[in-house]
Amino acid sequence: MSQEVRAERIAVAVRSQPLFRGLTPENQQRIARLATLREYRRGDAIWNEGDPADHLTLILKGRVKIVRRAEASDVILEIFCPGQPVRALAVHTGLPYHATAICMEPTSLLAIPSREYFELLERHPDLAKAIIRELTRIMVSLLRKLEELRGQRIETRIARLFLTLAERMGVMTPAGLEIPLRLSRQEVAEMVGTTVETAIRVMSRWGRDGVLVTGEDRFVIPTRERLQQIAEGGGGDEDRTA
Repeated sequence: MSQEVRAERIAVAVRSQPLFRGLTPENQQRIARLATLREYRRGDAIWNEGDPADHLTLILKGRVKIVRRAEASDVILEIFCPGQPVRALAVHTGLPYHATAICMEPTSLLAIPSREYFELLERHPDLAKAIIRELTRIMVSLLRKLEELRGQRIETRIARLFLTLAERMGVMTPAGLEIPLRLSRQEVAEMVGTTVETAIRVMSRWGRDGVLVTGEDRFVIPTRERLQQIAEGGGGDEDRTA
């Protein structure tokens, strides 16, 4: 790929990012001059726990999970999708990454060196304000998720997980609301803080009952109201600590 073609691809990528879409063309160009493109395969680690947060990273294609390693079992803290900055809060605090970022599928990223990025923010307050607004939204979403997990039944946690995924990436189809995402039972368990056996048991029953249908690379919610009822605490019979 020639430098001219690569530069144009980066410019288009910057303009497409929700984090930068509201910026002036001049500020978008400033961001593009700092950015590079990176490609990863499924299963590749973008960074590991303890690595310095030296780049602001945004997803152009693919999905990335943030994993906290633990003795009992790994915990998936978040899944990031195209258009989202991955762990931007770590970059802004200057602290090392406290979890590992792993690609769930072939992934393209836009990477901006943090030192040059912060120098740009200092020179352009309007750009800084736009970034702060987006980071605040991310923080509020994370705090809400942590609060929702406390004391909930496992079925409620899993139901809320899939309703959240449906809101973020769901597509209406004749079969129902489709979530175009490959997610193993182990990953589901890691995201809601339970065992893989419990996740298998719950989702197998949901499959038989038509609450949540699992495909090879997707999930389908035939009737959102049934999953919503479970998310609100009704219709579940799993232990809280399973």
